[in-house]
Amino acid sequence: MPRIFATYVEKAKRILDQNWMGSSTKPAPSLYPHQWNWDSGFIAIGRSHYDIERTTMEIETLFGAQWRNGMLPQIVFNPNALGHYFPEPDFWQTERSPNAPDGTLTSGVTMPPIHAIAVEKIYRNSRRPRNILPFLERIYPKLIALHEYLYRERDPNNEGLVYIRHPWESGIDNSPTWDLPLQRIAIDRATMPPYQRKDLEHGVDPSMRPTDENYDRYIYLVDLFRRRNYDEYSIRESCPFLVQDPLFNSVLCRANQSLAEIARVIGASPDLPLSWAEKTAASMRRKLWHPEHKIFDAYDLVADDPIEVDTAAGFLPLFAGAASREQAESLYQHLDSASFCALNQGNCFTVPNYDTQSRDFDRANYWRGPVWININWMLAQGLRRYGYTLKADSLQKDLLQLPIRFGFHEYFDSFDGTGYGSDNFSWTAALFIDLVHEFYESETISRRVTAKVRGFFTSDIVLNKGNIMPDIALDNLAGALMRAIRALRNSFYDTTRGRVDYQALRESAEYQDYRILTNGLRGFRLSRLVGRRQKLAFWVNLYNSIVVDGIASLGITQSVQEIPRFFRRVKYDIGGYLFSAADIEHGILRANTRPWFSPLRQFGPGNPRKSFMLKPVDPRIHFTLVCGSRSCAPIDCYDAATIYDQLEDAAGSFVNSSEVIVLPEENKILLSEIFRWYEPDFGGRRGVVDFLYDYLHDTEARQFIRNKAESLKFEYIYYDWNLNR
Repeated sequence: MPRIFATYVEKAKRILDQNWMGSSTKPAPSLYPHQWNWDSGFIAIGRSHYDIERTTMEIETLFGAQWRNGMLPQIVFNPNALGHYFPEPDFWQTERSPNAPDGTLTSGVTMPPIHAIAVEKIYRNSRRPRNILPFLERIYPKLIALHEYLYRERDPNNEGLVYIRHPWESGIDNSPTWDLPLQRIAIDRATMPPYQRKDLEHGVDPSMRPTDENYDRYIYLVDLFRRRNYDEYSIRESCPFLVQDPLFNSVLCRANQSLAEIARVIGASPDLPLSWAEKTAASMRRKLWHPEHKIFDAYDLVADDPIEVDTAAGFLPLFAGAASREQAESLYQHLDSASFCALNQGNCFTVPNYDTQSRDFDRANYWRGPVWININWMLAQGLRRYGYTLKADSLQKDLLQLPIRFGFHEYFDSFDGTGYGSDNFSWTAALFIDLVHEFYESETISRRVTAKVRGFFTSDIVLNKGNIMPDIALDNLAGALMRAIRALRNSFYDTTRGRVDYQALRESAEYQDYRILTNGLRGFRLSRLVGRRQKLAFWVNLYNSIVVDGIASLGITQSVQEIPRFFRRVKYDIGGYLFSAADIEHGILRANTRPWFSPLRQFGPGNPRKSFMLKPVDPRIHFTLVCGSRSCAPIDCYDAATIYDQLEDAAGSFVNSSEVIVLPEENKILLSEIFRWYEPDFGGRRGVVDFLYDYLHDTEARQFIRNKAESLKFEYIYYDWNLNR
């Protein structure tokens, strides 16, 4: 792990410790002095990586305030911190409800039920899962009661979609989605209970907070609830705000899946939560999907109409796995656009909470345009769930750099990254910890794989020794191989996501045809290759094919490190010469430049293969060579006619991915190990700087590199050798 990440993980832990109240964590030092519902879920996810005792206490303290009907309140008030927030217990008057807990002060609304997801994370992250079983057994019935409450009291039509009855229940209370239903509420100030806002007394810019008009409507709804004694049926009959929200229902759907996993762990039946998950997912696909907008919309039950407002909440069915494959593709197209900061756009951070093309978009206003860590944490998981790995990596890159560069704020400017709202914000700290651990989780896995390699064989593994020869003239072999590689790409390579379906490839007719063609390489004369373009395309594609062929034919399941010295031992016979991936990379494409890990050049004096070297070395090749691992370049197929353009695209894509993170405030750049291993190919350290400057899209990052070229510090990102399957 780079020192910079380790340093900021420790800072994040200190923030959580400073916000610890003895049995739970407040969201921020001053503005939010109590325990908040879904904040505690996110906080538990981060803390579960290093402090199980406080993590389980966090969740159990929250559920200690659960109402008798199963509702989990939005706020559990700290009696020692009253007087600094509004509304507090004297305004909520939840004691009017027979369901309110005795001896505990709470609000009378709930929030998105992230808690089962957090509990599953606690179990997964525990070093001693058996020790967590008593906690799971205690908390599971309470989680079930929460979900039962939502489906019983908030789904009057038995659709599998629950409604929220206050913007505060959404977790994104100042979202533009709520404007229309709130505007329908007519406020009579003569009958409004008096109140005084406290949120503007903590140094927060009023322009970044909800308006007084919206606050009046928030208070109107709270007054309605208390006048109805928090009776759900009575509230439903008279409440002007009843909305089926895609964010709330996506979290609920995903939490049902976690509930099912928890049930399996403790020996209970997962059938009930699984049935809830399936029903909610189907209803979201049917009722909330807007095919023209390519997004999921909230539905206003009072007006009996969808609310056609595009916010990041509309992408969260990806998090739940609720979107169909066709819907997911449309969501991705919308998400990866200028409206929500496209890949490599270069002047924004992903994903803004609101469509940046809307006329009322506000990059700094609470839930009306900034970037929020928790929303993007869920979106990154959703994108990865559907295989949109490059976009997920881009989100995670932004989520890692924003707190480092601008502080652990509540939310961030979607264009320049400025931190807004409360500083030292707990869920930002907690989810940063989780992201770093996820980013480097593979380090442990790779070490585990390395420890279990398949023996210590040293003999060559020649892949094209088959007896069946291709029925094709050798003069046409290079073209036929190219067509076969394209066929493999079209069927089994996902160039958008940089992944390969090795299992399906191994069993396919296309792969068997390709392998027969490789047998013909034994009689192929390399002198038939003419011109630098053709040679580049041939050798790059052959390198990638040796790697993919080796992984498939040798049955590798986790990492190329399962086969000791994979890149040096797995070979093709080409025209009587044996070529490994290392021979092609270091001997041919790098013009026999010494590998970083070896004191010797790839080809020794007098080696006849030196005659095939390509000079000069083009450093862009490093972003075309697929090592079968997650940290190497995305898989693709290269054509002689267009290879220079493809090299440009490959370099630009890699430099603007999560493998390069520019941190101006730290005077540092976090770089893929590729830039360390092959620094001579770029012209030394200064050549790396120049290369990054040429390819980075972010104008601020480029200006920083230009100004600090001589004093920049490099740190290197751990290389993930796990299979790119």
